[in-house]
Amino acid sequence: MGMAKAAMLEHQENLALAASYLVDIGWLSRCEHHAVVYGGAEWDLESEFWKKAVGDWKRGASGPVPWAAGLEVREFTDLVKEAYESHPGEQCFSCAKIMVE
Repeated sequence: MGMAKAAMLEHQENLALAASYLVDIGWLSRCEHHAVVYGGAEWDLESEFWKKAVGDWKRGASGPVPWAAGLEVREFTDLVKEAYESHPGEQCFSCAKIMVE
């Protein structure tokens, strides 16, 4: 596997972990039926959110984001922001489709 592909796969894994972190702290939701993550891109992430996220990152491998212990703070915050913005919607799209039909 090439270095570019390995970096892309690592980024995708970290992005999924960042989305799970956002679900855990209540900023995103996960559909219990379809495992779809949604609820992002509704609000601007405020300074209080970033204080908590960076505080969690600073706790390192023993904190709630041990996967981010090897990342720089800017890499971590960029991942969290990308994960939040990549999961828009007020509800699971599969559930919404079923409700329409």
